[in-house]
Amino acid sequence: MKLPILAGVLVLLGSARAEEPKADKPAPQTILFLGDSITAGGGYVRQIGAELAKQNPANPPRVINHGRSSETTSDLSEAYHPGRRPCVLKRLDAELAQNNPQWVVACYGINDGIYHPFNEKRFAAYQAGIEALIKKAQAAGARVILLTAPPYAHAGPFPEGADAAAREEIFNKANAAAEVEAEKDANKFGYRTPFPYYDEVMARYAKWLLTLDGRKDVWVVDVRGAMLPRVKEAHGRDPIHPNGIGHTIMAEAFLKRWPEIQARAK
Repeated sequence: MKLPILAGVLVLLGSARAEEPKADKPAPQTILFLGDSITAGGGYVRQIGAELAKQNPANPPRVINHGRSSETTSDLSEAYHPGRRPCVLKRLDAELAQNNPQWVVACYGINDGIYHPFNEKRFAAYQAGIEALIKKAQAAGARVILLTAPPYAHAGPFPEGADAAAREEIFNKANAAAEVEAEKDANKFGYRTPFPYYDEVMARYAKWLLTLDGRKDVWVVDVRGAMLPRVKEAHGRDPIHPNGIGHTIMAEAFLKRWPEIQARAK
């Protein structure tokens, strides 16, 4: 007589357990990647996403790639560019509102100097654009990871064996002369006709960007430094866009810093 009663109790207990709410799984982190055509190409973003998913298969991050071809942070454009270059700041508020990222990863610079010689006004426009990007992202509750731009794969016609001081002197003379030319002819320089020492311009942009590393909730990954020793191997069809090897180097540079960034973000 007791067995049916005991069985009924067990059934009720089992039913109660089945109805107990399960612990909610935390929502995955959203990582929003922004950048120019290098990011839009997607190679390094896909590799980062795949590795982060492998590291956390139970709750992989939501990786969004919204890179856009020709884009800048400086809102500058060459005179002969087919249509004015887009500026990320003009779409950033909408991106942040729509995607609600915990992280914004941004890779800009290669287009920001518009392939001209170094000029303080253009450089200031890039700096202001980066600062505005950081401010907007943080105001939306996101942390920011900035990537230095990859090298421009033509290093300039320096004499073989020229040391750093000699290279600096050569660059300064060439830059001053090119600035005069650019003033005379608005179509002198651009993505089709770059300043021959444009990578030296990019080196100055990257050097400044790296000074932001360590600011609260801002990290800078030195993609340029990682790629320079293999710059010829990392570029194929043109000096702007890294090939598959280049994208792998970019991804590896990011992933090398990621554990430290995660630890410091907690």
